[in-house]
Amino acid sequence: MSKLSEAIPNRVRALRQERGWSLAELASRAGTTPAQIMKLEKSQRRLDFDWVSRIAEAFGISERELIGEAPGSQDFKAVPVIGLIAAGTWQEAVQHPAETISVPVAFARGTNVFGLQPRGGSMNLVVPEGGYVLIDPDDTELRDGRIYAVMNGDGDTTLKRFRTDPLRLEPCSTDPQYQPIALGKEPFTVIGRAISSFQSL
Repeated sequence: MSKLSEAIPNRVRALRQERGWSLAELASRAGTTPAQIMKLEKSQRRLDFDWVSRIAEAFGISERELIGEAPGSQDFKAVPVIGLIAAGTWQEAVQHPAETISVPVAFARGTNVFGLQPRGGSMNLVVPEGGYVLIDPDDTELRDGRIYAVMNGDGDTTLKRFRTDPLRLEPCSTDPQYQPIALGKEPFTVIGRAISSFQSL
């Protein structure tokens, strides 16, 4: 079992059974297969950030409700926080003075990982209010369903889930005012993929 799997409490089966859902029903809601859900429930597949996000969305709950509180760990890593990022519409990034946050090593894979603090409510199912999102700038290949920090041609940034059909950046929010951002009309740059989110206590 991976360190990340051990670091994240796996409540997928308990939540599915509470709702009376079959493996097939949860798989359909999460856009995957029953076999993948079974592997997640048995910790045969790593319950990483992307799976946590997809499964939480399928249940209609926040990621924090899905994973609960992660157990304490003695292995921490100092990660630089480079500023704020919009979690609404395109907005200009606001840089903070240099600071670092201490996060469990399991949540900060990659040598160049950095932190951002989202502002706005368009990603509140993924990042709790006042929380942080960790970005891997070495992972910029767009894949459907993954969450990315991106920048448009004017230098404005946002954090959103990438979708391919149609091409769009999609919010993950309890607030219906946030709408997808259509892509294809103007160029944008991928800053990096979101790999973890957490709230500092």
